[in-house]
Amino acid sequence: MNEFIPYLACEPARAAIGWYCHVFDAVCSEFIADGPILVAHAELMTSQTRFFVSSVYADHHLHDARNQTSVSSAVVVVCTSIAEPLARALASGATLLRPVEAQRTAKLRDPYGHVWFLRQASLTD
Repeated sequence: MNEFIPYLACEPARAAIGWYCHVFDAVCSEFIADGPILVAHAELMTSQTRFFVSSVYADHHLHDARNQTSVSSAVVVVCTSIAEPLARALASGATLLRPVEAQRTAKLRDPYGHVWFLRQASLTD
């Protein structure tokens, strides 16, 4: 079986880790510092999945998404309800990119430049 894990480069990564933990109710289960400021690797866990975060490392082709006018990928989060993570995200600096549709889907950009789709799970998911 294959597993696909989003890996987000963020600046500043330590603040992004706190933001993602708050918004997505995640826990940082692994943290590897690269000196007093940079993050070499962090693993964030939710009740259903995990994703990775690091600092921006241009020499490793991990660039700051905030400097891009558009991005080539987005992360889809399937939630029991989008209301709480959406409210936390917007209250914490995210930008709504598309109006909430039927209280089931939302598209936003986080303060670190990454695009997220929040999708409420249907009864058949």
